[in-house]
Amino acid sequence: MHKIKRPTGKHPIVFGLIVTFIFIVLVLISSIFVGMIWQANTSGWFFGSTIGRLVSIFVLLFIVARLDWLHSAGFTSPGNLRTWLILLIPLAYSVATSAYAMTGNFGFSYSDPGLTAIAVPFIISHAFLEEVVFRGLILHASVRAWDGANRGMVMSVLVSSLFFGGYHILYLAGESLPVVLARIVFSTLLGIVFGALVLRGESIYPAAIFHGILNVAGYLNLTSNGTEGTASSWLLMSLCMFPLAFYGLYLLRDLPRFFARAHPAWNTESPAR
Repeated sequence: MHKIKRPTGKHPIVFGLIVTFIFIVLVLISSIFVGMIWQANTSGWFFGSTIGRLVSIFVLLFIVARLDWLHSAGFTSPGNLRTWLILLIPLAYSVATSAYAMTGNFGFSYSDPGLTAIAVPFIISHAFLEEVVFRGLILHASVRAWDGANRGMVMSVLVSSLFFGGYHILYLAGESLPVVLARIVFSTLLGIVFGALVLRGESIYPAAIFHGILNVAGYLNLTSNGTEGTASSWLLMSLCMFPLAFYGLYLLRDLPRFFARAHPAWNTESPAR
């Protein structure tokens, strides 16, 4: 654990690469194992994949606990009421614009209630897993390494968002390059508001809920319309995320500059620690 802890204080980018690599390995192992047993997008596949995501979450939370970050990274606090209220408008905006950009309508339905009931826990668990990786670990490590003033927070949010967007290059395994590039832009912009919500509320759960609901809405919209989205629809959806990204940066504008002193666990670790 000391080898993992060392880059968190001075080299958050290196730490981000390490954590992203671990995350990708965990997802690939889970996907390969589940794919050997069940056909993709069946009830068994969704169930097995959910178990795999939960195991991955447990592994990463074990790392968070060993780093003594559970509290400071926002896993022990539900977040303040103000943060939960201010996410409502961007959540409604992102659900509506994403649905319309992808399919041209706002249809949210399902033809197979049983399959949907099993798919939704998988979607939510995967969203939470991504939040553990990119906001619970990478964002947190960046804020600790850099100063707690607004500039350091903005840099940390941007770095964690770039990692979040960049890992979506894995979709090249099954999708065209234009679609994947649009996915990367979309995810990077979305990551900005997720990171802002984590810092604003000092909790990972508002961002995790936002992330999970958006993904579930996307699943319901796409399955009800029988489409996966084209490169142009992904591009349009990415463009719709720019106002959301600016909103995320706006949320960071007035965070107090004494944040680092009020929350010393977020500061750069000294060698003695």
